[in-house]
Amino acid sequence: MSLTGLPLLIAVAVLAVGAAVVTARTWHRRGRGRALTRAAAVLLTEVLALLAVGLAVNRAEGFYPTWGDLLPAGTGRHDTEPARAGRLDRWLASRSPTPTAPVAFPWHPPRGGRWPVTATPTVVVPADYPQHPTRRYPVIAVLADHTTGPGEATAARTVEQDTGPVIVVFTHLRPGAGPTVLTEALPAGLARDLRVTSHSWALIAPADLTGLARDVVRAAPARYPALALVDDAPEPTGLAVPPDLPATETVAVIGASTHHPGRPADRLAVALRWACRQTPVPLDGPAPLIPPPPQAGSPSTGG
Repeated sequence: MSLTGLPLLIAVAVLAVGAAVVTARTWHRRGRGRALTRAAAVLLTEVLALLAVGLAVNRAEGFYPTWGDLLPAGTGRHDTEPARAGRLDRWLASRSPTPTAPVAFPWHPPRGGRWPVTATPTVVVPADYPQHPTRRYPVIAVLADHTTGPGEATAARTVEQDTGPVIVVFTHLRPGAGPTVLTEALPAGLARDLRVTSHSWALIAPADLTGLARDVVRAAPARYPALALVDDAPEPTGLAVPPDLPATETVAVIGASTHHPGRPADRLAVALRWACRQTPVPLDGPAPLIPPPPQAGSPSTGG
């Protein structure tokens, strides 16, 4: 059964109600061990009720779209299940039957305003995404700050045209945001809305968020095996690779000494191009074709 499917939710809810009914009917029975039996029955009923509530919330919010997402962050997993259609697949297909350029749009994650962000994330989806409903795509997560902005989606579109198909998401996190946003919340939200792989992503971070980037790749090395650090200073600052990174981590430092000292936006393009080359090709798998609806909808998926 699917973790977000209605059959599982109904089954657990029925078991919870059944356990409650059995507990009530057997409550006044006499016999040895009556206190222990009552306690066990009450505990079982409570566990099933809480599980049903948790499944209902997960179905609505999409925190854990698949059973594999229940594994600890960073645990290696293989995308062996059939590609499940994302909630935005139909909307993306409606925009253009045969798009010729990557599609950028503001993305509203399942948890909406409860995300620690200062601006709505921007997602850039490959041009061939609607034409390949059986593919899962790798992701480049960009920790955006003042060095990026309106031109970030344009940079992602330009880079993809000479690299390869990959989904790019720009996140504008508030100061003090923890790594779980990138290791848990972001992957769960993207897996709900789009067809993405569960591993082999890339992370791009500006110099002032190096600490957060280090914590993210240390917590989820299988998901983020590639890290690009972008120095936004006009002159070389000696930005160094953070210590204690996983031995399997591939790191690139992009600064004034490597590309256009006075143009930090160009360094983002360099970082995106490098990250694209670190991600694998999209994974194929069986999935149903999603025909486009008569009219375009909205990319908003959460409150």
